[in-house]
Amino acid sequence: MSLLKKDKSDIPKTFTANYYDAEYFVGGEGGKAFCRPNGTVKKWAYFNPTGEFLGARSITEAWKTVFKPLNMLSIGEGRGTFIAYARDAGIEAFSFDYSTWAVGEGRYKRCKPEWLILHDATKQWPYPDNSFDLVVALDFYEHIYEDDLEFVINEMYRVSKKWIFLLIATVDGVREKGYLLDKEKTVPVELEGYAVAAHVTVRTEKWWIEKFEEVNSDWWTRVDMVNWFAGLVKPEIIRNWLLNSIIILEYVG
Repeated sequence: MSLLKKDKSDIPKTFTANYYDAEYFVGGEGGKAFCRPNGTVKKWAYFNPTGEFLGARSITEAWKTVFKPLNMLSIGEGRGTFIAYARDAGIEAFSFDYSTWAVGEGRYKRCKPEWLILHDATKQWPYPDNSFDLVVALDFYEHIYEDDLEFVINEMYRVSKKWIFLLIATVDGVREKGYLLDKEKTVPVELEGYAVAAHVTVRTEKWWIEKFEEVNSDWWTRVDMVNWFAGLVKPEIIRNWLLNSIIILEYVG
């Protein structure tokens, strides 16, 4: 007898801040449940009790070398791990996330509360124009619905001085063109296995680059800088990053 999606799946119609809880980050009772097209149920989570990622040290040190920032903002940082390591590297780093759990109870123990605040990226960001030498968004944009993208990108550009570093989960070869989820529509069962990580906008690298240029053509893509960064970090540390998309933007206006 097949399992009923409505009784077994944790996938909501719209992914809100409440979805990003301990079950999402740590695993809880095994993680977030999603249905497969064959009716079976599987669970997914980051399964990271502490939020630790030792590779963040060499990554943040590479940012220091490549961009030479005095300060930085990490958008949708989650639990604040990269902020703590950026501070270790001598960068005055700040962040926000809209998960109450990640910013509060789940916050990485070395990340001070004043470095990581609660905020929704689809609302005006609480920073003046041109505030940060470097703005970073790691595994962030795929979580933003298409309807909100222009606003969020504009806010990112507004608070940035010079450099933007992006890591975006893109298509994985299974679905060549990716997908877009609508806030008002139920997630199709065939997409639940992709959407369980709350990825709602999954497109190609080319699509994303065109989107960033469409919003503001004064920011240019720097593939050479991506190569420089990747050459400073051991491949095993950023293996998953290289399977997705690293985009670096420079303000040239």
